[in-house]
Amino acid sequence: MNTRWLSATLMLWAWAPMAHAASPAFYQTWSDGKGEINVYRLVEERYHEPRQGHAVLVYVSEELNSDTYIKVESDRTPPEKRMFVLKLNSTRKFPTGVYDYSTMTSVFSVPESHLGFPPFSPARITHSTQEWCGQVYERMELRRDGWHRNLYSYFEAEGERSETLPSAGIELEDNLWIKIRELDQPWLQPGETAQVMLLESAWERRKTHQPPTPRSVSIQKRDAEPISTGIGRLEAFAWHWTAGEREVTVLVEKGGQHRILGWTDSHGGKAEIVSSERMAYWQLNDDHQVDVRQRLKLPDQKLLP
Repeated sequence: MNTRWLSATLMLWAWAPMAHAASPAFYQTWSDGKGEINVYRLVEERYHEPRQGHAVLVYVSEELNSDTYIKVESDRTPPEKRMFVLKLNSTRKFPTGVYDYSTMTSVFSVPESHLGFPPFSPARITHSTQEWCGQVYERMELRRDGWHRNLYSYFEAEGERSETLPSAGIELEDNLWIKIRELDQPWLQPGETAQVMLLESAWERRKTHQPPTPRSVSIQKRDAEPISTGIGRLEAFAWHWTAGEREVTVLVEKGGQHRILGWTDSHGGKAEIVSSERMAYWQLNDDHQVDVRQRLKLPDQKLLP
């Protein structure tokens, strides 16, 4: 984390309007040089059957170049072009019969007002799916004239395509996994409902092979209730929305870090948190870190005998 950038950001926030920036407390929390790792026991519906697997949600801050949306890793990007983002890397891994599925969605959410959009709107979302038949990659980037979408697919019916989608008044479901955590201030009060135009998640559109078409959706934040989880008994808000025939409920921790504690959908998918920890995970990349994997309850990755 660039501490000089953080100091400059906090000084800027001191005179910036509240509606256009997250609070200093948010930046202090998410500039501690660590990422938040949440591991889940996963059931994923695929080909009309429930599949056992695991999911990981990784939340971490970084800087992007505000023009290219590429990660800043040198002094070549001047300070005025550096944009603080909260990144979510969401992975799902599960077998389908003899072969495996692996998906990853990356969401880059901006805590400042960006291109006229409110704080905690996404600037970039990417998604990839890998399985034995082939792989697909989708990238969406917010520009002044809308969402620039590029799709690169192994499948003939999709192929390679580029298009610009409307962005005004559109919520992206992938970004909800950051927004409903309410990491800086509440979005909704308990019992409130927001009516939004929602673009379904990249993974959901991948499963159903549907075009990116926003639809009117009601998002409700229900009253907090105590629930039992793999990391203890906690109070959680249930966030609920219905997109077409699919109902989604996501449980968000009421206090503490407002972590995602689990989710269900009406197609048979569900997840329950089994571990959560903040760490500089990018430094733990040698074979001697197997104890960390065990502590996080990640599946064993031993080689075949």
